[in-house]
Amino acid sequence: MKRIGIAATALIGAGPAAAHSFDTGADAYNQVVEGTGVVLTDPGLLIPILALGILLSLWDAEGLPRAWPFYLLGQIAGVIVASVVGPWITTVFIALGIVIAALAALLPRPTKTLAIGLAALTGVGALAVGLEGHGLFELSVFIHLGLILGVNIAVALPAGAARVALDKVAAPWMRIGWRVAASWLGAILVLYLAFEMTGGLS
Repeated sequence: MKRIGIAATALIGAGPAAAHSFDTGADAYNQVVEGTGVVLTDPGLLIPILALGILLSLWDAEGLPRAWPFYLLGQIAGVIVASVVGPWITTVFIALGIVIAALAALLPRPTKTLAIGLAALTGVGALAVGLEGHGLFELSVFIHLGLILGVNIAVALPAGAARVALDKVAAPWMRIGWRVAASWLGAILVLYLAFEMTGGLS
């Protein structure tokens, strides 16, 4: 619980969820870095993706490679969705993250349908949140590439770490440990969502 409290405190200081602004005058490299940085520094965007990564490896040792095509298709759809949604998409995405984390924590082994469906939804939501407030292709292709790179790094790291750990240690406690980690992410997101909905982050 102490770790959850520390993490929640850090999130509270992260600032309110809002449309991301981009320095479109930057060169191509810096635009890619900027897009990637948006994902990796926004807790409301990052943590649901981390939870997905854990869930995919709890589903199957090859969970991420098997779900990745659907995750990528979701990201493509998310680019389009971003142009028609409002700021509320951030709240919806955080709520989705809570669901993902809860399912990873509660289910001994998620099903294929659930894992792939959540991967696709997360792909849509991640890009919709990252690009919310901007029209379709209003931003440069390099910003888009940076966001896509960021959401793929964010899912690959926890999925890879969980897969290696589960492969190396076959003991039941290792799987339980990753389920506990997912529950921590869910708890952080619940606190984050509560502060956002009550204006505590503004």
